[in-house]
Amino acid sequence: MKIQHILVPTDFSQFSDLAIKEASFFCQVFGARLTLMHVFTMAEVNALTSIPGNPWENVVNQIQSDMKQQFMNNCDTFQDEEKVSFEVSVGEPAEEVVKHAEENSVDLIVMGTHGRTGIAGIFLGSVAVEMIKKTCIPITVVKCAPTIH
Repeated sequence: MKIQHILVPTDFSQFSDLAIKEASFFCQVFGARLTLMHVFTMAEVNALTSIPGNPWENVVNQIQSDMKQQFMNNCDTFQDEEKVSFEVSVGEPAEEVVKHAEENSVDLIVMGTHGRTGIAGIFLGSVAVEMIKKTCIPITVVKCAPTIH
């Protein structure tokens, strides 16, 4: 398998930070492009755009700026910033990430997980599990050390 394009969904958590670090390493090894992606739910979009003077374009620009900062904080060894892109989408996170990956020839998805188990896992669900169910694209799930909870 040749890896040319890696996608990292981010929720700006410590778990996403670790996934970005891992994906950055893979990009260096394979010479791949890297895309960071954040997905808003409709409820989040409605809340953010209902603030006077905060149109959708401002929200997208701010999130892309936040992703760039997150990337810079976690990828100090990444050599080719021209191979990095930042995407913002609206919808159900697992669906939107898979859709973007399939439409943009992503070869590998690298994502962090909170690793919830028991009742929390049942009620909160898992974006990682939903993505695994929805696509055949390989997914590397990175779980942080137990001290980061």
